[in-house]
Amino acid sequence: MTFSSNVREEIAHQPITLPCCRIAYLAAILRGAGSLHLTGGGHAHAEIDVGSHAVGRQVLTVLREEGVMCGVRAYTPERLALHQRVEMALAEDEASAKLLRRTGVIDEEGRPRLTVAPSLIARDCCRVAALRGAFAAAGSVSPPGRPAHLEIRTHGADFAELLGAAARALDIPVQVRQRERWAEVVSRRRESIQDLLTVLGAEGAALDVAEDEVVRTARGDANRRANFDNANLTRQVQAARRQVAAINLLLETGQLGGLPGTLRETAQLRLDNPAMTLAEIAEQADVPRPTMAGRLRRLIELAEESTAGGADRRPRP
Repeated sequence: MTFSSNVREEIAHQPITLPCCRIAYLAAILRGAGSLHLTGGGHAHAEIDVGSHAVGRQVLTVLREEGVMCGVRAYTPERLALHQRVEMALAEDEASAKLLRRTGVIDEEGRPRLTVAPSLIARDCCRVAALRGAFAAAGSVSPPGRPAHLEIRTHGADFAELLGAAARALDIPVQVRQRERWAEVVSRRRESIQDLLTVLGAEGAALDVAEDEVVRTARGDANRRANFDNANLTRQVQAARRQVAAINLLLETGQLGGLPGTLRETAQLRLDNPAMTLAEIAEQADVPRPTMAGRLRRLIELAEESTAGGADRRPRP
């Protein structure tokens, strides 16, 4: 199973008990996984097609609690040979028509409605139910280890805006985008995705996302420290090579013997220990680190002055 399927499985086991929440849930299911067919005599016939048996069982339970009967069949699409879907066809009776009116799918005359009343998600419990139904119908989320991405598709922009408002009312920032054939609610923020999964009741998936974020943060810190240490080591090696080259040039020109004793000792210490860091050489000479740095810098300056403008003989790493 995919990570999105696991999330739908978790969501499908969350009970929906309040009548207002059942309507909000079914409205989201119908707007995300439903189709409306107009038949003769002004009648409307609705079908719901979901990609999870667990979601199908929950939708069927909620429909029955609303007094709506429907036919159910499981089938396997040709393009997804290993993945079964569940289709539910609502009965063409007054109970189904009443449900379609209450969920905002059709108006009192049986005509399709493109807009949805905001009163459908007036309460926090209804907002959660609507988001839960929308994800169960047509939601997807990237698994841990991949770039963060969650999207919920709906048939129209109006309902997508309603879902976006529901998420924002729950302090979960999301974006709403209009595509050519559908609209969608999207988030690419890992923290927002984790919060939304928690609100939907997919706490196991939310914990997986949180754990992945902890691992990513720890790995990033370790990489930054490793890069910092590597850069420091590179600078130390280059500085040591330049110092050794300068000292060798002073030896070749016979200037080293005429330098003060402290500089001669420093030069000999560096030649004897080319791999030592500045701190280690300072400790070896029992002098402060800034003092040792100044002496080595003075050796380089003397070597550069000895070239008398001859750039070709300047000591290099």
